[in-house]
Parts: sequence; C-alpha cells; structure tokens
Amino acid sequence: MAYWSELPPELLTLIAQRLETQFGVLRFRSICRSWPGCRFSLNQITIATLFLVRLPPATENRSNQTDPSCWLIKVSDGKPLNPLTDSGLNANLPKVLDLINFQVIELGHGYVGRYSVHINYRFRGLYRNYIEKVEILRLSPDSDDFMVVGLFSHGVEYLALLKSGENEWTVLENMHGIQDIVTFNNKFYAIEQSGRTIIVDQFFSVGFIQHAVGSPSNRKFLVESSGNLLIVEMIFLENSESNAGFRIFKLDEENPKWYEIKSLGDQILILGLHQVVSVSAYEFHWGDQGNLIFYSIDGSVEDRVMYVFDLEKGISIPLENCPVYCNLFWPLPVWLNSPESVVSSSMEATPGTEIANLGICEDVGSSFSSS
Repeated sequence: MAYWSELPPELLTLIAQRLETQFGVLRFRSICRSWPGCRFSLNQITIATLFLVRLPPATENRSNQTDPSCWLIKVSDGKPLNPLTDSGLNANLPKVLDLINFQVIELGHGYVGRYSVHINYRFRGLYRNYIEKVEILRLSPDSDDFMVVGLFSHGVEYLALLKSGENEWTVLENMHGIQDIVTFNNKFYAIEQSGRTIIVDQFFSVGFIQHAVGSPSNRKFLVESSGNLLIVEMIFLENSESNAGFRIFKLDEENPKWYEIKSLGDQILILGLHQVVSVSAYEFHWGDQGNLIFYSIDGSVEDRVMYVFDLEKGISIPLENCPVYCNLFWPLPVWLNSPESVVSSSMEATPGTEIANLGICEDVGSSFSSS
C-alpha cells in the first residue's frame, strides 16, 4: 500500500506561489515591537518525502543478510538524501535507478521552510538565513484552503500562522524553546523545551497541556504513530556505552494528558533532522520485530553518526556495527543497481507493486559507506 502526500504537488506549488506573490517579505509587527527594525520572512517551502524501495515478496529470498531486501531514501527538491543525516548521495549511485521491478512505497513526508531575518543596525543591516520545519494543514478535502504554521526565531521563538486568502500572519508570542511542531487530527501541536504542549486549531484557538513532559535538558520530537500522537524524548547520556536513551509518551486526547509507554509494538521510528516517520516493521518484511529508533547525532550534516536504539533492551548501537540495519541506508543494494545511463521515466506496475518516479538527478551518489 502506498501512502501518498496529503497535499498534492500542485497544491504545494499553489501555496508557494501565494506566499511569494501575495505576501513577499512578511513583517511581524509584534516582533518589531520587541526588536525595533527586525523583519522576518518565509521564503520557500520544500517537500521532503521518505521512500522505501523493496524487492517484491516473490524475489526477496534472493537477498541475504548483508544485502537486505529493503532500501530507504529521502528525496527533497529532486535530490536524494540520507534519511537520518540529510547528507547528499553524491558519489556512487548509478545514473539510473530502474524501479520497474521493485516496490516503491511512500512512508511519510514533511515540509521544510527557508527562513530569513533582517535586522537594521545603525550603520548596516544584518541578515541571517536558516532552515526550519513548516507544517501545512489542509482545511477541507473539497477545497484548496490551507493553513501554514512556521517557526520564526532570533533569540526568541514565535509560532506564526497563516490562512490561505489572508494578508497577515497571526503571531503567537510567549513561546519558549519550541523543539518540534506537527499536525494531528486537524490541529497543530508544538512541544517546548520545558515539556509544555501547545495546541492550535483551525480557528486559531490556543490551548495548552501544562503538565511538563520529560526534562528540559532533553531533545523532544512529535510524531504520529498508528493513529496516535507521540512525544519522543531523546536523553543524552554521559559515561555510558549508549550515547542516548529514549522515553516515549502517548497523548490522551480526551483528558488531555501524556502518559509514558514502554513499547512501540511493531513500529519503527526514523528520526531525521526535520522529519520523524513511524513505520511498521511489516513494511520491511520483519514481522512484528519493531520497537526500534533510528537516529543520528553530533557533527555537521556530512559527519553525523547513525545509531539504532532498541527500546526493549534499552541500548544504542552504531549502525556501522549492524550491517543488516546500516544497509537500509547505504550502500545501494546490488539488486537495485542498473547499468543504464538515464533515469527510467516510463514505469508500469506489476501486480501488487507500487511504483513511483523519485525524480533523481543524473549526478547523484553517495560518499557514505558502511563497514
């Protein structure tokens, strides 16, 4: 089964056009009252999609432990990226990935915004550009109306919301250390460093879950998993064989409150830099052997180290020490290599197979290698 984007590409293009042509550089009067001469803008929104490429069930028995039957790739702005580190795959990929005999499944997607802030100093202006997550909520399946929530920051962070057809952003102040934002059941959720949860509906009504979750010193992520909203708390450990630990909290919408859970069941979490995806182990043909978290830490984008955390055992292991898991990300499986020189654009699905053109450019590849 393929999980296609809730927002089709043409709607994303429409959103980008409206943001550019209607609003251009967006001024936040409430921010300017705090810092005279500040001007913020959201310049571009890019969709990033995580794909699973796998052998059909009839042929997967050809694969062995060091050449698994599945491969993960993230595609953003037409470029293939490592799903955990966002590093480009720029050296060893073939010029073509012929996908006609394989299953290609979209596991999830997210939106990344390119933001900028301009500060007018007395003698010269200061510009700062940065990349941060954006969330988009489609208001009705029968129309193109949407809401955008962006995270603007320069010393202090603000959530700003914009409805299609409106000329001004609604800015939510008094937010502190926002670590993640997500849409869930037609609402926006944000989690602060303190563990406080912010909830905003499509009418701009703001609510809070005041009870703090986790520790302010830990990193927190929001993700929808099996129809539930989860907080994933990443605990950095010192003087331990595991460099990080994790706690998982599940939202009780009726109360509302968070309560800790000890298992993800068959779910596997993939923690990217701006995107968290939950996927069933069954998609990898692993049965119910989930309860894993893949993540990366430390260094620049190109130098980040990838790990897998076993939630049941409570241990973290570098992926380079786990070829079965590491090869989900790199190198490219032997069965996926092709000697052709152009990307196949005419693909026909075989029975039970979902095919997608990943839009990979000719010069893509990777400098990442596994042990």
